[in-house]
Amino acid sequence: MDKKSELKNLFSQMIRKLQKRINLMAFIIFGSRAKGNALHFSDYDIVIIGDFQEDYMERSEWIVHIAPMVPVDLFCYTPEEFNKLFNRYNLTAIDAIDEGIFLEGENYLQKFVDKLEFFKNRGLKKEGHILIPPNLE
Repeated sequence: MDKKSELKNLFSQMIRKLQKRINLMAFIIFGSRAKGNALHFSDYDIVIIGDFQEDYMERSEWIVHIAPMVPVDLFCYTPEEFNKLFNRYNLTAIDAIDEGIFLEGENYLQKFVDKLEFFKNRGLKKEGHILIPPNLE
C-alpha cells in the first residue's frame, strides 16, 4: 500500500466526521510523515481547511476528539485564513502545499499548487525553516 493510501485509511473516519460537521475544503498531511523522514514518535501535521464557525483556538478542541489515536498537530483554517497565510508566505501554508499529501480537496488546492509554482519561478525558496520571498516586480 502506498503512503497516501495508508494515510487515507488511518484518517478516513476523521475525514468523514469532519464532512458531517463542516464543509470540508481540504485535508492535508505534511511535515515529516508526508516527507517520509518521520521517527517512530513523530506526530502527524495536519492542515484542515473548512467553513469553521468557531474561533481559531476552539476548533482543535473538538477536532482532536475525532482524530485517530495517534499524535497530531492540527492547523484548522477557514478558506479565507488559509488564502491570506499562503499569500503572506506562511511556512505552514507553503509547506502543506509544497510537501503535503492531499487526502481531500485536490481540486480546491490546485490553485495553490499553481500559485506556488509561480512563486518558485519568481525566486521563492526555502532555506532550512526560513522562506525567502519571491521577487514579484
